Amino acid sequence: MSEGPLMRHAGAIGVVALLALWEVTARLVWRDPAILPAPTQAIAQALQTLTLRELAGHVGISLFRILAGFAAAAVAGIALGLACGWFRFLDVFIRPLVELLRPIPPLAWIPLAIIWFGLGEPSKIFVIFLAAFFPVFTSAWRGVALIPPVIFRAARTMGVDGARLLWKIGVPAAMPDIAVGLRVGFGLAFGILVAAELIAADQGLGYLIMQARQVGHLGVSIFGILLIGLLSSFADRRLGALIQRTIGRWAKV
Repeated sequence: MSEGPLMRHAGAIGVVALLALWEVTARLVWRDPAILPAPTQAIAQALQTLTLRELAGHVGISLFRILAGFAAAAVAGIALGLACGWFRFLDVFIRPLVELLRPIPPLAWIPLAIIWFGLGEPSKIFVIFLAAFFPVFTSAWRGVALIPPVIFRAARTMGVDGARLLWKIGVPAAMPDIAVGLRVGFGLAFGILVAAELIAADQGLGYLIMQARQVGHLGVSIFGILLIGLLSSFADRRLGALIQRTIGRWAKV
C-alpha cells in the first residue's frame, strides 16, 4: 500500500505542531522566559549570543565525536557480535562479559575514561563508543545465533561450508538485525553527547548547553537541545537511507 503525502510527512507535521504548542504555552501560560522560553525566544537569544562561526564550531566538533565513537562501535560491535554468534567457544567466554558490562550506564565510565585516555578527545569518543557498542553487538549476535539450522544444512548440501557459509549465508541473514542495532546505537550516541562533553570540553553542543545554563542564558541552552534533536533526526534519516541502499529493500528499517 502506497503512503500518501500526509503519511510521508507525518513526523515533520508532528514536530511543527509540538513546537507551535510549546510557543503558545510559553507565551500565554508561563510568560516568563527565565522559566520556559518559547522556541522563537530561544532562537533569538542564541543568534544574539553566538556568531555563525562559533555555532558551526560547536556543531562540527560534536558531530566529529559522535561519528568517531559510532564508527568504532559499529565496527567492533558487528565484528565481535558475528564472531560470538558463529563460534560457540567465543560465545561462551565473551558474551557473558558483555552482558555483565551492558547494564552499566556510560556515565559511570567517565572517571575511568579520564584516567585511561586523559581529558582530550579520546575520552569523549570512548564514552560515546560505549553507548553505541552494546546494541550493535547484541543485534549482530542475535542475527547470526537465531538463524534456523535448516538454512545452514541446505547450504551445505550445495557445497557451501566454512568461511563461505558465514559470508554467503550468515552475514546476509543477520543484516536486518544488524541494521536495527545500528539505528539504535546511533540514537544512543547522540543521547550521550552532552554527558561525554562534560569531560573538560571547551567546545561542542553539550558544552554550549551547560555553559549557557551556568551564565543564565536558558534560551541558548534550549536552542542547543533543539539543535541536537534536529541533527539527530536528520542524521538518523540519512543513516536509514544508507542502510536501505546497502542492505536492500528486503531489510527495511
